[in-house]
Amino acid sequence: MKSVELAQATESLGKYIQVLGKEPLLVTIKGTSVAVLTPIADLENLPLATNPDSLILIKKSLQQQPSDCAASLADYVRSLGREPMIAAFESKPVAVLVAIADIERVSLSSNPRFLEIIDRSKQQQKAGKVVSSEDVRKKLGLG
Repeated sequence: MKSVELAQATESLGKYIQVLGKEPLLVTIKGTSVAVLTPIADLENLPLATNPDSLILIKKSLQQQPSDCAASLADYVRSLGREPMIAAFESKPVAVLVAIADIERVSLSSNPRFLEIIDRSKQQQKAGKVVSSEDVRKKLGLG
């Protein structure tokens, strides 16, 4: 299966759909899959190369206004919520973009600053330099 790092997914969503073929494309952050762009039509038989302006995106909900697929794949992945985004060509669904991981969680878990804070907290806990949540509640008069 093909994959692309989120930071490298700078081409428009439409460009990725044009070359998608029959195989899904995984979008990753440092090797962790966060989204997948999957064909839901036989893209190889559609004239996407000759008529790319007919490719639109139905954002997240079918009730919302469709837009073109001009923004980068990375931008669309970052804006994904729990609902998929459906790409349509000449009013027929051709591909779907679906989140498969919480992008913020994945980004945070690979952030060096965040990892430093976690390591420091673990060291303080081992050294006994932590205050339990029970003690905090007592000091604040909550329990």
